[in-house]
Amino acid sequence: MMFEKPFPFGAPVSEKDILERENFLQQVVLRLADGQHLMISGPRRIGKTSIALEAVRRLNEKGFYTAVVDLFSIKDMQEFSLSLLDACLENRTGIKKTTEAIQSGLKKISGNVKLSLKISDLELGLNFSNPGQANADYVLDFAEKLAQKDQKNMLLVFDEFQEMSRIGGDLIFKRLRSHFQLHKNVVYMFLGSKGGIMNTLFGHGEEAFYRFAAILPVPPIPVESWVPYMKKKYEDRGIAGTEKLYEKIVDLSGGHPQDTMVLCSEIYYAAVEAGVHKLSLDIVQYGYHNAILTLASVFNAMIDEINQVPLALRILNQIAQGKSLYSREHNPNENKRAVDFLLKRGIIEKNAHGRYAFVEPMFRDYLAKDSNNE
Repeated sequence: MMFEKPFPFGAPVSEKDILERENFLQQVVLRLADGQHLMISGPRRIGKTSIALEAVRRLNEKGFYTAVVDLFSIKDMQEFSLSLLDACLENRTGIKKTTEAIQSGLKKISGNVKLSLKISDLELGLNFSNPGQANADYVLDFAEKLAQKDQKNMLLVFDEFQEMSRIGGDLIFKRLRSHFQLHKNVVYMFLGSKGGIMNTLFGHGEEAFYRFAAILPVPPIPVESWVPYMKKKYEDRGIAGTEKLYEKIVDLSGGHPQDTMVLCSEIYYAAVEAGVHKLSLDIVQYGYHNAILTLASVFNAMIDEINQVPLALRILNQIAQGKSLYSREHNPNENKRAVDFLLKRGIIEKNAHGRYAFVEPMFRDYLAKDSNNE
């Protein structure tokens, strides 16, 4: 029996927990099914991967082959090649690490004769006796060759695509484009958490992936969608609340998908610990305190990254306090570099009034709390 968290966070969520994204999902699936490559960028933990995996599920139902490669923890081109091969071969074998099974002589896999038959016709230039030495150019065309051979369309998703420069060097994007642009049976979906880098890669004329994919922004989740979701989730667990309190929760979290889920979860457990079946402002505030503690490790990692750029943390504190970002004592160019860094990392954004605001209000409050403790 699978666990069912009251408010899931920390990993991609199922379709029922993807709020106010149905129209967006339908648009994504329609475009991919028509063969249009897509790029979706945004800060980490806003639901990009959940959206992509739901698109994968829906296209699987339409008969597509699908493959997902998460580049975040891949260290080099050899590991990338094996990950890409495994993701593609899973459509044939049903095994997540087919290349590992091949390298170990299939000893740990039952029905190895059946598995051998499933891959025996795929020796199109790959030495299956030692796939770790796969030719990278061959691997980059493998999805297309597999799709052609099986007369399938394939969706290939690259998560954290901006990491390819770390994995394969500065020229890797040109190399990838030279292969991908020739593929007729594979549609690509590129996800990235560093919006500035992704938008440059796909939006600037001098970059390799310029106009290769349509750029789709992830829509925010409005308050009016959060409120009925929270109401049902709490009531399913025997806890009542008011619309005003649910709106207060969204106000505290800024509607950030992961932060809101963390906050709702901590409020739920605060109510359970207190033995109450009706939410109150005190329970919400206590849950908020616990949510900040839960998110502290995430926020501290963000601060460590921010501290590597001169003035960036000062800029953030100025934004949090509603003060001017510029002062006579600091070089304007350094201020601009710090602001650009924060924008590219998705930590701040420009609001409708042309001012800067935190993407995560809870991170703003965490910084303010730390400043007050100094």
